[in-house]
Amino acid sequence: MRLATYRGPEGSPRGAAVVGDHVVDLGADVLDVLRGGPAALDAARAAAAEGPRVPLADVRLLAPLPRPPKLIAAAANYQAHIVEGGLPPVDKSRIVPKLFIKPSSAIIGPDEPLRLPTLSDTVDWELELAVVIGAGGRDIPVADALAAVAGYTIINDVSARSLRWDLEDRQPTNFDAFFDWLNGKWLDGFAPMGPWVVTADEVPDPDALPLRLTVNGKVCQEASTGDMIFGTAELVAFASRIMTLEAGDVIATGTPAGVGDTTGVYLKPGDVMEGTIGDLGMLRTPVGDLR
Repeated sequence: MRLATYRGPEGSPRGAAVVGDHVVDLGADVLDVLRGGPAALDAARAAAAEGPRVPLADVRLLAPLPRPPKLIAAAANYQAHIVEGGLPPVDKSRIVPKLFIKPSSAIIGPDEPLRLPTLSDTVDWELELAVVIGAGGRDIPVADALAAVAGYTIINDVSARSLRWDLEDRQPTNFDAFFDWLNGKWLDGFAPMGPWVVTADEVPDPDALPLRLTVNGKVCQEASTGDMIFGTAELVAFASRIMTLEAGDVIATGTPAGVGDTTGVYLKPGDVMEGTIGDLGMLRTPVGDLR
């Protein structure tokens, strides 16, 4: 089942199931469906099979989870991405996943323009598989972690590689450089998400999905989620050791090689990013004018 959020006739977001090229209103938002557990998902499936349908072309899709409880992201989770950044490959047995959190205000939906910030001229793309938590919990064993997942979607961890703070004679330390990197993940619009959530029963192996991002039709990233250093179950289990995972939490699993920073090519107004991962749909993001 594909769970989506669209703008209803009265202007407010509404949850829906996407059936072919139509949507069926669920009478509840996607987060409420996830919080309702298996019974709510079964009810959504029944509604999708029997409810009145509206052509998908006639509605505007929003991010499937516009304001998830938490938006967690994994850094440096593909060896090739680490290497393209000038660092040696890592020994997985000697490290743990590197997680950080992005604000929900960074989330925008499919086809929604990414507005470039005035703080940076080095805005970059990072296509990633996003895991949507269902059952959640704390200290989840790796063997049980996929059972805590409700579904999957696509996310673009847009990043400003450098920031202008308009400070004369600034002398940043390594500590400052780390926070510049982190702050560069937090800007408004820096988490395009969608077009919908595909429920876990339709994704037999999240660690075997082809991933592809184009910018203006040119292939920039092409890999497999099987190239991740820490797989989906490992990331979910590790995150649950740090914090309680709740229904609707989203975990972005890291990006492969092919980011623009490697060649010094960054996003500019008029660019269009299109990302696909397996059969999860296509996330299209046009780049708008400067704020």
